[in-house]
Amino acid sequence: MKPLSIVAALGTALLLTAAGAPARADYPDKPIEMIVAFAPGGGTDVAARSIARYMEKYLGPGARIGVVNKPGAGGEIGWTSVAQGKADGYTIGFINAPAINALVVEGKTKFKMSDFQPVANLVYDPGVLVVPKNSPYSSLKDLVDAAKKASGAVVIGTSGASGSSEHIALLNFQRLADTKFTPAFFGGTAPVRQAVLGGHVPAATMNLSEALQIAREGTIKVIGVMSAERSSYLPDAPTFREGGYDVVVGASRGIAAPKGIPADVIAKLEKAIDQALKDPEYLDAAKKAEIPLQYLASSDFKTFLDRASTDLQATWKATPWK
Repeated sequence: MKPLSIVAALGTALLLTAAGAPARADYPDKPIEMIVAFAPGGGTDVAARSIARYMEKYLGPGARIGVVNKPGAGGEIGWTSVAQGKADGYTIGFINAPAINALVVEGKTKFKMSDFQPVANLVYDPGVLVVPKNSPYSSLKDLVDAAKKASGAVVIGTSGASGSSEHIALLNFQRLADTKFTPAFFGGTAPVRQAVLGGHVPAATMNLSEALQIAREGTIKVIGVMSAERSSYLPDAPTFREGGYDVVVGASRGIAAPKGIPADVIAKLEKAIDQALKDPEYLDAAKKAEIPLQYLASSDFKTFLDRASTDLQATWKATPWK
């Protein structure tokens, strides 16, 4: 057989093989499992269930996303399920920074941050530092000066536990201010709000969304917002950076997948989330609920997570929280 005939024969054989092979189905061709590492009804669960149906809309006809709650161990159980899931795009989940980064820094998880492929961030709820309306402290400097006069004497309540975003924010603040505060863990938003409103603690940290109502009522003063820029929800409140402290900390809620997920699948998920977050119906509902949306595409979300880990490692070295 002549060389050209051989080439032609091989080409024909390849075409026949391709024709006989089943075509790769377009993603997604079966239900996607979206894991939430917290119980039903919480902020992350609500965010997951609200975005899931809009993602279905933009992923295409027949797309189905099932939200599965796997609470426990401060999120570790659910996040482990995401990290150890099959990297085919049918296992995704919400991850919450810096809480997830804190668990990794503590060295007690079965996963590393590199075990996740960031897909997109949806929500960023910055931390705030608040004081009662009649507080003698009207700025971050006032609070720092008081703490330096008597190290550890200034108690600051947190709505989370040790290692939570609020606690991490406090540790970052005291590291940068070169002073020491005493944290008081209240384990929930309602009790820490009552504590600061009742004057039982001189100051408290919580997320912006948790402070909006009482700040607008004038029963507390927000003396610092932990975001890069002032919040449109509370434009009169200064940022920590304005006060001289580069503290940018908040509760992030984003979607990630197991490491190794195909690039085309990431692109489809990322595009669907982007379109969902631009959907007028979704935006209207989020605005009414005052959900602090902050979209970050895959690469930007990874940069955000990397910075959170770097900051936490520095804080852990200076003041371990466990």
